[in-house]
Amino acid sequence: MLFLYLILIFLASAVLVKAADLVIRNLSKIADVLGWSEFIISFFLVAIATSLPEIFVAVTSSLHKSPTLSLGNVIGANIINLTLILGLAAILGRGLKFDHKFSQKNIFYVGLIAVYPAILALDGSISRIDGLALLLLFSIYSIFSAIQEKKFNIVKIYDGSSKKKLIKNITYFSLGVILLIGSAEIIVRLAQILALGLHLPLILIGVFLVSIGTTLPELTFSLRAVTMGHKEMSLGNSLGTVVTNSTLALGLAAIIYPIRIINFSVFLLIALFLLLAIVLFFTLFRSRAELSWQEGIILILFYFIFLIVQFLGRGG
Repeated sequence: MLFLYLILIFLASAVLVKAADLVIRNLSKIADVLGWSEFIISFFLVAIATSLPEIFVAVTSSLHKSPTLSLGNVIGANIINLTLILGLAAILGRGLKFDHKFSQKNIFYVGLIAVYPAILALDGSISRIDGLALLLLFSIYSIFSAIQEKKFNIVKIYDGSSKKKLIKNITYFSLGVILLIGSAEIIVRLAQILALGLHLPLILIGVFLVSIGTTLPELTFSLRAVTMGHKEMSLGNSLGTVVTNSTLALGLAAIIYPIRIINFSVFLLIALFLLLAIVLFFTLFRSRAELSWQEGIILILFYFIFLIVQFLGRGG
């Protein structure tokens, strides 16, 4: 039975990779037709699409009156996006250099947005009013970024063939996103069953599978984007996902059911690592507006330190 699960995981992984290819190719064509930069279209469109697992966790956990799960998942996912995913992308791409006009100041804003929910939670909860504030912040920042991107204007396409191509690309993009998220969900479910069958500790299942599981679409997309020569998509997706998780996902969760921090010491430890991850990424990136493969290793090492501290902090 375990062998069957391994085969199914392998098949689902193959679908995951092909789905990422489908998304990237059609996304690039959509950006070309509309005159948008690959960075901006991945920052908004792909980030929201690949954040659907986190949004799904946020909504369902709140409906079950357990929104704290969403807070932990979002913070953990943001740490993964800023360290593990970008670190692996930098190594795989032998360095990531970005020429897009998305300035260091804007990256600093992303860092502030990522830590903002943790600041709201310092009083022990994130209320419905806080949730509305997070949704408002998401809207304001999205509009702000769109205005700064001169090419981010919907182009009026009068040519009939161009319209057909655009509709075709959007259809294939949507199909790719569905396959990307669906195959990632299957992999996580099967991996959980496999881990339980091998009698692995629940703490390892939680730390490695749940956090990686919800970011698997982003991870796959970013790595495939790098190998296919679309490096700016990798950064755009990771930073856009951080913004979406911190505002849209948590905002929806808090509005449905206010988030109350039960174990404040655990929350502070995770929030501290998020802050350190933001500072580390900003420090490495701002030097040359790029990440070298050596800096990618540093980001990955930070993520593993985070895992070790979490594991030891919970008594192994």
